[in-house]
Amino acid sequence: MKRREFLSMSAVLAAAGLFAGCAASNAGSTSTAASTAGSAAASGAAEEPSNGGETVKIICGYGVGGTADLIARKYAQVANGLQKKYNFIVENMTGGDGFAAATYFADDSTSVAKELLVFGYGLCYRHDLGKEFGTEEVDFDRSAMFPIGTVDDRTWIVYASPDQSLASILEKAKNGGIKMSGGNPLSDCHLELGSLLALEGGKVSVVPYDGGANQKKGLTDGEVDVFVGTTQAAKDEVEAGTLIPILAISDKAFEGFVTPNGPITVPTVAGDAKAPELSKDIDFSSCILPAGGTLAVHKGADQGFIDEMTSLMKDVWNEPEYNEWIASILLNRFELYGDEAEAFIDEACEKAINAYKNLSGQA
Repeated sequence: MKRREFLSMSAVLAAAGLFAGCAASNAGSTSTAASTAGSAAASGAAEEPSNGGETVKIICGYGVGGTADLIARKYAQVANGLQKKYNFIVENMTGGDGFAAATYFADDSTSVAKELLVFGYGLCYRHDLGKEFGTEEVDFDRSAMFPIGTVDDRTWIVYASPDQSLASILEKAKNGGIKMSGGNPLSDCHLELGSLLALEGGKVSVVPYDGGANQKKGLTDGEVDVFVGTTQAAKDEVEAGTLIPILAISDKAFEGFVTPNGPITVPTVAGDAKAPELSKDIDFSSCILPAGGTLAVHKGADQGFIDEMTSLMKDVWNEPEYNEWIASILLNRFELYGDEAEAFIDEACEKAINAYKNLSGQA
């Protein structure tokens, strides 16, 4: 397991140089869909055979087997089955927790290429924070990535070991602080938990690990106190009783988990299901950031290609093979396209900036 030094989320302003260094350390790491087919198959994400159409790459800035990679591969599989004009393949271009792929995709030299980029909203949050506050080096302009539509909606869950509880984690956060595993201290789930704990008078340090699997392992190995991941990320561990979900960073209770003792409802940070352990007189709704993924084209792509990709994406969403699969991995159906998707992301970035201000004491 690759592990780097602790970084206090309350010190993110002073640590901008460290973030840039971490992002650059593996920015050149790429692997094509063909070369990763074995790993993909091992993770349950087998590569689709060619349908004979013109190749269109789906660039994924995250590792094989992660949520974004699995979504990209399922999307390619369904899209290839719906038409024969284009053959979609997934290329993993890791580095900088998504920044390497975004930098490549936003480069002017690739602006007319027929390729797509799958990325999470957190990448946009980090982009805007880097541009406005200098939290990390940003070598791309996200406006060069035009979202044709959203690929999922997700809820971040705070996981802990079975011998802990939300009450014990909050108590520890207020008395010395807790450690959480993560990929980047400015990704969306870390902004959410960090701003929540700041409002509660607590603090959290992020222990960076490479990849979601290692982040989860950091918790099961006892190296950190919590892991924040998607509802799908630790489903098996919850069912086995080796991890427990203690909080949903949402205003809607999550009811998809089944533990060894039966189904459970995970309380929230706001709304009717707000966890009673949280301060009653504090409104934590500002800590909830939209979470999900988007598929983008180059801003300079041919309009005909953009229209084709948008139409195909709507068809993919209407296929049970895709929408039922999304539900099966405990994610949600959420559809926005084109300008509406772009406006939604812009608004979400404003919320992320406000969360950062809470976290860093600038609110």
